[in-house]
Amino acid sequence: MNEMKGKRVLITGPTSGVGKEIAMQLATLGAELILACRDIKKGNKVAAKITQATGASKLVVMKIDTSSQKSIREFAKEFRKKYRRLDVLINNAACSRGALPKVNSVDGIELTFATNVLGYYLLTHELRELLVKSAPARIVNVASEFASDLDLDDLQFERRPFESFKAYAQSKACDRLLTWALARRMQGTGLTANAMTPGLITETELYRHAAPELTQRLAQRSGGRTSAQGADTAVWLASSSEVEGVSDKFFVDRKERPCEFRNKEIEEKLWSICKELVHSD
Repeated sequence: MNEMKGKRVLITGPTSGVGKEIAMQLATLGAELILACRDIKKGNKVAAKITQATGASKLVVMKIDTSSQKSIREFAKEFRKKYRRLDVLINNAACSRGALPKVNSVDGIELTFATNVLGYYLLTHELRELLVKSAPARIVNVASEFASDLDLDDLQFERRPFESFKAYAQSKACDRLLTWALARRMQGTGLTANAMTPGLITETELYRHAAPELTQRLAQRSGGRTSAQGADTAVWLASSSEVEGVSDKFFVDRKERPCEFRNKEIEEKLWSICKELVHSD
């Protein structure tokens, strides 16, 4: 199958879990992949596995730390210099602190928010013009079943006691809100933006720092859902003609689902906060 032949796809966080499966499935469809990851050595190993499994030859590994604004900007600058087209951006890289205490990013921002929210916002901002020039193009934001505890007045847990699971759930609510704000801005450009959830998956490094009892509960709720199953909807959103031109939607298992995190005023407030935190224009 070559549904994605000639299409260039950039995916963050492709070295494990759902991200790795998204990359594997898109390679099977013939996509040209850019694997954007923190660990180049690990990225190269994954690229070799994908090549071995699929026969894909167009895989490029590029370094990015999505918790670091400097790293994102340097990555984007290199990407724009190297490529003149980008068909699909998949924002997937995520951080979950598990049972670990609160820490800040190199920019002094709570790490979960810096990675999961500002990472999505800033990388999209840096590559948006290229995506529009490449239209029709698509942005797929990997969100989560876990979306809650949103407090726009305390996004970095400076007032509330830090709880890693709440920080993660809040970041994933933010990812949905940013998707709707972005989709509104992209109307009429040929660039679409949608969000999806992979569902409950425990065979991922995302929960490697979680308390054992939480991991056990998640495993019971997941029903044995695999990363490959979780990746399916993201791959479909990136590749299928069924969703050509479709934007501003939230999908679960290839079906649109109403999202409780829809409020223009809140979306715009979050957008403004992100814009200020990354000092974007």
